[in-house]
Amino acid sequence: MNLSEIARTTSFRLAMVFACFFAGSSLLLFAFIYWRATVFETNRIDALITEDARTLASEDQDAILALINTHVTGDFHRVGYAALFTPDGRRIDGNLEAVPADMPIDGKVHVVQAVRTDLPAMGAVEVRLAALRIPNGNILIIGRNGQYMVVLREVVVHALTMGAIPAMGLALAAGIFLAWRTQQRLKDVHRAAERIMSGQVQERLPVAGAGPGDELDRLSQLFNGILDETERLLGEIKATGDEIAHDLRTPLTRVRARLERTMKGDMGLEETRETVGKAIGGLDQALAVITALLRIRELENSKRQRGFSMLDPTEIILLIEELYEPIAETKDIAFTVDITPVTPMFADRDLLMEAVGNLVDNALKFTPPGGRVTLSLGPREGDGATVIRVADSGPGIAAHERDLVFSRFYRSDRTRHLEGTGLGLSLVAAIARLHGLAPRVGDNNPGCVMELVAEGTTAVRAPVAGATAV
Repeated sequence: MNLSEIARTTSFRLAMVFACFFAGSSLLLFAFIYWRATVFETNRIDALITEDARTLASEDQDAILALINTHVTGDFHRVGYAALFTPDGRRIDGNLEAVPADMPIDGKVHVVQAVRTDLPAMGAVEVRLAALRIPNGNILIIGRNGQYMVVLREVVVHALTMGAIPAMGLALAAGIFLAWRTQQRLKDVHRAAERIMSGQVQERLPVAGAGPGDELDRLSQLFNGILDETERLLGEIKATGDEIAHDLRTPLTRVRARLERTMKGDMGLEETRETVGKAIGGLDQALAVITALLRIRELENSKRQRGFSMLDPTEIILLIEELYEPIAETKDIAFTVDITPVTPMFADRDLLMEAVGNLVDNALKFTPPGGRVTLSLGPREGDGATVIRVADSGPGIAAHERDLVFSRFYRSDRTRHLEGTGLGLSLVAAIARLHGLAPRVGDNNPGCVMELVAEGTTAVRAPVAGATAV
């Protein structure tokens, strides 16, 4: 990867943004430090000037002249100012050419323009001076120039240069490294995506770590979840296609054999009618499978709630009791109903009745004569969630098969000898999911328990006032 590619990456640009932000912050910080240091040093110098002026002014004039001479001759850097003037402004001694114009004689430090006697070529420069009168009326001036500010500025700029340049270099290097690392990870993701697009659906996007990871890891984990679900759905489609071929081949083969036998014309009228009737029955069985599959597909893909309304589940249970009680009596099965009042549900009456009816029909089908089937409605202990339960005393469902019974065409080994398509519970699961109900399978010892649970987090809610149902 070349530098132009690195410069176009988001991570490099972010690193540069942060580097510029750091540089700006550093400039502001050093400006603040310089300002505070300048204020502190200026106050310190002013205090020294004021103190020196007051100390000299308390001496007699001879002592003042001696101290001025010592001050001037000992000032190798030529930053100090000291001079004594007569009341009319004539210089008696010192390194100031004249009393600066408009210089207040108040003992306080002022910034003025002054000329040194030992450096006349410099002309007037800005200095800090304090002037006051001594007892004999002469004017004493003590001060310093701004050289200390130049030194202070050089120190601050040097510190800024020594700190900011390496920091900017490190930021640039970090930006290049992060951009390169991100680009490598994106290339790995791109290669994995190309393999997936070529048909290797078992391939997954790479994840750097086992933990939560960064944004790329979380995005890869999200898409890997989508790929897992897609692979599962593709597997279900393949399995469904195989099951459809298997379940339709047998009745269609029988229909073909019976029609071929009829075509030979060696059967009597009654036998021909019987053969044609069986062929029609076989076709009806094949159509029932196709119709059930289309019905399940429609329900699984549907988000429509046009037929939904608030209803009391008790009405559904009573209708199911009225419909299946005669069938149970015919099969010598004790069919009982147990109802505890629950809160109304937002549901499609016909679909919910179809789902509960399928559960009861299955229970009656697999329960032997003399057995019992119980249909109950009530709130669950603890959270009060509505539960529709169908319990029977049939062969039951093995623990390892309970997660599979809602799959299309799945039939337990214990019930393969009984007539059926293996789509009834798939239809129940599709209706349950449309209503936000959770289908559950349990053990009744003996027999099986099927439940539809209106969990609080999944149950379909009635639309708010003014909303339009889809």
